[in-house]
Amino acid sequence: MRVFLGNAAVTTAFAVATLSPMAAFAQSPASADAATANAPASSASVVAQYNVSTAAALHLAEVATDLAASRGMKICIAVDDADGHLLAFTRMQGAYSGCVDASMAKATSAARFAINTITFYDLARKQNLEIGSIPGILPAVGGVVLKQGSAVVGSVGISGDTDLTEQKLAIDVAATFH
Repeated sequence: MRVFLGNAAVTTAFAVATLSPMAAFAQSPASADAATANAPASSASVVAQYNVSTAAALHLAEVATDLAASRGMKICIAVDDADGHLLAFTRMQGAYSGCVDASMAKATSAARFAINTITFYDLARKQNLEIGSIPGILPAVGGVVLKQGSAVVGSVGISGDTDLTEQKLAIDVAATFH
């Protein structure tokens, strides 16, 4: 089997139960360890991307649930990674079903455009822009980015209450991220 890493290919061999370990090794022109040892230490073709961890996303969903409950809110909470992919989700008991998709869409929009969704909301309202017709942009409140320094590493989406309370909760939850 060949695994391609950029322009280099690493060949690996798989031992079948009937083959001895030496037979499997003999079929492999180069071991994965040798290929890794000869690979350059860094490459201009590869970049690192910071992301919120799954553990942190689950913690943020729990923080959001606790804060919402203390404020008498019944909401849905979505936490996405920097690419806008769902890492954690909670639908509180009593939250209406429409807030499931809305909270996920808010988190996705904030992460993919690296901006709080209230910015899109304000542009649409104040300048009468049809910004919501652009795929992936959701002009709504309650989608807030998570930052590590200046880098966006994820987002939180809150839905199920009023605009003001959703936005306040999303900001408060994001502020607990570190």
